Amino acid sequence: MKYTYTLFFALVSVFLGYATTAHAHVRYLITPEDVKVHSGTDFSFLLQAIMDTRNIGLMLWTVAGAIIVFLLGTQVKVFREEIKRIGDKANSYSSFIPWMLRLSLGIALIGSGTAGTLISPALQNFPAFSTIQIFLGFMIMAGFLVVPSAIAALGVYTFALMTDWYLIGNIDFLAIAISLIVLENERPGVDDLIGVPKISPFHKLQQYVPLILRAGIGIAMMSLAIYEKILNPHISELIVNDFGLQNVFPVSVAMWVFSTGVIEFIIGFALFIGFYTRASATIAFAVLSLSFFYFGEDVSSHITLFGILSVLFVTQGGKFSVDKHIYQTNPDFS
Repeated sequence: MKYTYTLFFALVSVFLGYATTAHAHVRYLITPEDVKVHSGTDFSFLLQAIMDTRNIGLMLWTVAGAIIVFLLGTQVKVFREEIKRIGDKANSYSSFIPWMLRLSLGIALIGSGTAGTLISPALQNFPAFSTIQIFLGFMIMAGFLVVPSAIAALGVYTFALMTDWYLIGNIDFLAIAISLIVLENERPGVDDLIGVPKISPFHKLQQYVPLILRAGIGIAMMSLAIYEKILNPHISELIVNDFGLQNVFPVSVAMWVFSTGVIEFIIGFALFIGFYTRASATIAFAVLSLSFFYFGEDVSSHITLFGILSVLFVTQGGKFSVDKHIYQTNPDFS
């Protein structure tokens, strides 16, 4: 099993060197006019990335470096013990999960409402929903009528998705809303203080929350990778050129677009199936953080992603995950 772990990190690291500023939502950074002009497939453009022998050499060097780093981390006792210690500590944070999810969903709603957008910066000029989103955000953060508020937020997302199917890339928002309905845990919050009775009939499904969150963030990342980088590569090409990403890492524009798409899809798929979820969440958190600081975006546009990754670092894969199988064969896995 440890060789599977090595292979996973090797595959991820092939492109990690090129994708440290990978961006999850390209449409947040370009105009609707640019989207219309530059949409469309161009597989010949992407093939340039893997046909360049220089890129192949860089990939091989990256794989070699990743394997060396991984072997050092797993074979050196001090590193193994530190990883185990962090894992054990993370396991003790389970009581904070509802609060972590409420904060991320609440901040996302308030941020979207104050910006006049509908769930996503891709949907501009929706002032009618501003007050609704801000109100629901504060209700969820305060822990007041959390389940009804989460149901209402679910309705707002559904309307937004029907308005623009691009919001499948924000399905992590939906996953958190559903998880809050299932968890129905308002501590700390007003509902707990005043003793509001629990009304959700889904509390027996709490063991499936990691699965719900994995599905949400996995589908979001994979769909964005396919839509923005593979099916519409020239949209992502605009970001590479506008932000001078070739100055960050001197490879071709095609390689930038191809590598960011591949790394985003690999990490999204790993999270979706629960494959070494804690490690996958750590990598995703690091890449998204670098993206956030580099592009200088409003944090509320990605706060739900950060919230889910933080929770999955605590829970790991849960039900129906590769992690579950690994636990059965290696009880010391963390």
